Amino acid sequence: MIVDADCHISAAPVGFEIGVDELLKRMDGAGIDQAVCWPMLTYTREVAADNRAIYRGSQSYPSRIIPFGGINPRLGLSAAKSELERCIAEYGVRGVKLNGARDQYAIDDPQLAMPLIERIASAGLVLALHCGANDYERTHPLRVARISDLFPELKILLVHMGGAGMPGLYDTVIELAERYPNWYLIDSEADYRKVLQALRQLGADRVCFGSDSPFTPLRYEWGIRQVVYQDLSPSEKALVCGGNISRVLGL
Repeated sequence: MIVDADCHISAAPVGFEIGVDELLKRMDGAGIDQAVCWPMLTYTREVAADNRAIYRGSQSYPSRIIPFGGINPRLGLSAAKSELERCIAEYGVRGVKLNGARDQYAIDDPQLAMPLIERIASAGLVLALHCGANDYERTHPLRVARISDLFPELKILLVHMGGAGMPGLYDTVIELAERYPNWYLIDSEADYRKVLQALRQLGADRVCFGSDSPFTPLRYEWGIRQVVYQDLSPSEKALVCGGNISRVLGL
């Protein structure tokens, strides 16, 4: 079972954005079985439609689409809380993603982020966080560590594992991940040398394949990862390519 742990869905695709049907075509072309899906968020756009599209996709293709909610407190904390409750109660999401880089807030902001994270933790969901060098101040791994200190049982996906830009924060992510066993690194848009370093230091049970589709071509990212993962044992490769994210999400 191959699972792409980082895909984005738009309810009304424009430009390079894609909907569920197009994602499925790309998954089929690359031989990907399932995809973790979250919205294309910006702080100037409503997110409810994207969350609804992901939910409907998961209902139509329950064996292919793994639904995550996307919440943006910059649209108003009250609205964000309401949308979060909808994702939990109506959509049955497996987790929720916050993107402080794109939506311009610190991921541990006590007013904007923490009330949402507290609810995500109390619901027993998985938290996904953009953790990348394109906005290292707002998404720094030390901020993730503060969240884990407050919610030690919360499982966290670190999307891009400190990469998605130069210079990366990979070493800090990997060092801290050794101290926080509930961190799982998604290697989308990550330097292959740092992916290998994470595999060596943390083990194959802490790294998950992700493409960041459609920001990067799914087939390209999957093809590159075949080279990166080539020295893993069959059991290790099975963990990275789907076993880990399936276990974390309780699939």
